[in-house]
Amino acid sequence: MRILRYLLVLLLVNLAQAAPKAAESVVSGWVRVASEDAKGNILSVEIVVGEPPAEEPYLVLKGGQSAALEKLIGDWVVASGVVNEDKLGWKSIQVKRFTRVDDLQEETISPPKK
Repeated sequence: MRILRYLLVLLLVNLAQAAPKAAESVVSGWVRVASEDAKGNILSVEIVVGEPPAEEPYLVLKGGQSAALEKLIGDWVVASGVVNEDKLGWKSIQVKRFTRVDDLQEETISPPKK
């Protein structure tokens, strides 16, 4: 019985480590094509955070706002959603909401009242 319990704990620990990490997050970056078919149709997009050589791509998972993001190739966006990281460190995001940075209203600073 002890051996069975030990094996069960060992199995659970290994499964927990193999599961990808997931967390609600906000990322800001530019949208680029991740993959396309032979005819040039976009199959997937990613949001690239940072600049080379330290850039970090987040693959946008299908569903949610992915179709809308496909129309914004080259635009800078701020996106929120569930971020997953696999065992190899590749990140993906299921985008729930996003805003083009150009669509954000500029903050106006008014002088203090006397």
